[in-house]
Amino acid sequence: MTYTTYNDSEVMFEAWGGWVPMAGRRVSTELRENACARVREGSAPAEVAVSLGVSVASVRRWVARAAVGESLGDRPRQGRPRIQDTADQVVSAVLATAGPRIDSSDYSTRAVALATGLSQSVVARSMKSLSVPPAPPTAELRLIAAWFPVLVVGTAELPAASGLRHDVARERARSARSFSRRGAGVVSALRSGGLARWEQRSSDPDGREIPRMIEELGTRSRAERVIAFDPHRLLAPGAQQRPRHDREGRRVPAESDLGGTIEWRLHSGWEGFLAEVREELSTTLDIPGSLLRTLSSDVPRGLERLAWPVGMSDRPSTGFKSSDSAGPVPDSRWLPRENLSLTEQLALALRQEIIDSGYRAGDRIRASHLASRLELPRAAIEAALRRMIDDELLDGSRESVRIPTVTAADVIDLYAARQALGIVLLRALAARPRRHLVPVRQALHRVETVVRSRRGTEVDDADLRFQQELARASGLEQTARSFESLTLRLRMYISVLLLDYTPAAERIVLDDRRIVRALESGDSAAAEEAWRGKLDNAVRHMAGIAQHRGFDVALWTRLTAG
Repeated sequence: MTYTTYNDSEVMFEAWGGWVPMAGRRVSTELRENACARVREGSAPAEVAVSLGVSVASVRRWVARAAVGESLGDRPRQGRPRIQDTADQVVSAVLATAGPRIDSSDYSTRAVALATGLSQSVVARSMKSLSVPPAPPTAELRLIAAWFPVLVVGTAELPAASGLRHDVARERARSARSFSRRGAGVVSALRSGGLARWEQRSSDPDGREIPRMIEELGTRSRAERVIAFDPHRLLAPGAQQRPRHDREGRRVPAESDLGGTIEWRLHSGWEGFLAEVREELSTTLDIPGSLLRTLSSDVPRGLERLAWPVGMSDRPSTGFKSSDSAGPVPDSRWLPRENLSLTEQLALALRQEIIDSGYRAGDRIRASHLASRLELPRAAIEAALRRMIDDELLDGSRESVRIPTVTAADVIDLYAARQALGIVLLRALAARPRRHLVPVRQALHRVETVVRSRRGTEVDDADLRFQQELARASGLEQTARSFESLTLRLRMYISVLLLDYTPAAERIVLDDRRIVRALESGDSAAAEEAWRGKLDNAVRHMAGIAQHRGFDVALWTRLTAG
């Protein structure tokens, strides 16, 4: 077994028999930390600067930052971001969720430009930077898997055919354009899935098991070469305990727990990992649609639990489990937020409990039962339940939490408040560039998918997420926060009243499409009219299926007239 570790960038070149710094090039965080460590060990800053090929002023600046506890990562740039940087993020988010259709005309540069409001030339440059130009095929893709905070990509050499390295048997079935676009889908998913932030997040306390699990995945997939992103250096504990570096600041390999005949290439830096993955993908025979489908469904949740081919590892059966309380956070703000807060998770779980167990208003809720269902610590569930009591989403005290009593008037009152806030949000969103509609359109696609599959109670959940994406995309943070607070309350009301929106699914899709079309054309009046119609349809649907609960449509009309 062999493995190699890398930084995320090369910053020097050899000239006149020595190493000379390249001005203007980004320096990796790992190299900066290495420089500070050497100075702390007693080396002079000038000596460290010469050995690493950087300036003495840079070393002294890094040491000063470390002395006050400041992170040695790149500081955020000041000023307005360049349009190409923004376009790269937007296009990456669009391609990350495209799935196997990424090489179709639906994701051409023209189609993406029309959907995002960016110019076609800017979109074309973004796609070119994400694409994977095909090289002669020498390998096949065997594995892409993640278990926070480690992600691995495994390949194997193509079997010999007719004794030739590149013969007809190794010709790709796809065109160069199709292969390049599929590679862009993988790169976009990795870029948008939150991996670049893994270094700043605390690793799982049970990280000791990760090397064994990752090695098992590599063995089961019959991979011969594995490229690993390992920002916390869990796969090379020997190197972590006694670090040694060469003159370029690269970590010198040490004994590792990883074994077998697999060649492991370990990266603690994000950019270096992504660059080698792109190079490796370019030599693979194909990028399967099943991989693109898996990535497109997992990337909004942060790629924290990923396994392809499906079945290579035991993935959690629910979306509730996360490595930390905040949940996985994708890097791109242009992706819909799939990870829910703990309070939202509880609201959904309580809905399922009411359906499964027949809970009614006033029935007691047991934290231990919810903790088992969500696979979360009981203390976390109890804390969230207390917050829900404080927010009047549940009734009771710390010792006794109960399903609240909800009246029809409460629901109409809530819908009227949501309508008023929604109008403000839509007016702001209609005036924003179309690229801000990217997560809204993706959320709409989810609603359409759920309706086509007829997955029962998921219809209202998908529609509420669509509405929340509208709020977030508006740019009005305070109003959006108030709107989302009402969404939590509405989830609970829907659960308590056992409301089923499945019969109105087709109407929900039509209303959502009307809103998106109006926003794409910048017509705030049409968006407002569609929004009013949507909520009016929702209230009248509730009145139709729950007449005995006394839904007063006349009250609704009075509250929303104008």
